Amino acid sequence: MRHARLLARFPGGDPSEAFEKIIDFEKYPELVDPVRTIEIERTSADDFDSRWSVIFRKGILNWSEKDHINRDALTLTFEQDEGDFDILTGAYRVVPTAEGCDIYMESTFDFGVSSIESIVEPIAARVLKENFELILLGLLGDTVHFPPDEQPDESVAPDYAVLDHATADTVAAAEQGAVAS
Repeated sequence: MRHARLLARFPGGDPSEAFEKIIDFEKYPELVDPVRTIEIERTSADDFDSRWSVIFRKGILNWSEKDHINRDALTLTFEQDEGDFDILTGAYRVVPTAEGCDIYMESTFDFGVSSIESIVEPIAARVLKENFELILLGLLGDTVHFPPDEQPDESVAPDYAVLDHATADTVAAAEQGAVAS
């Protein structure tokens, strides 16, 4: 199980405008080569399903996820419902600041293969963060920066709310080394 986290500072950025750009997943393939496709199916005003196809190392990762938008909190949470990860859940949050806004990307994932997790998961976390940096720069411009001395601690589980209690139980069981069914 791996946690990937990224903090971006966006001085002068409008938090609501930044959030609307970040949740426009359909633009991501234009911004970074590894994101092959993202297909969106709206299920309500605040919920949608997304299907992702992403190049990772010498292969392709595919998954679908349930996404929930909370515009009041400037937060999008996601949870894989099918795909190549054993567990994939996370959030994008935009937090207003006196200078503009901060943007947080947090994700918890597990490929479900313990024999390779110490090799593959750190690489996946690095690639995830690098691609999100490029996406933010493409969406918001070069005033976005990523202060290296202020990045969140990845050894601690993120505090975002998952979409349902079953997943929270699954993540907690996996973190304790239990086998989830």
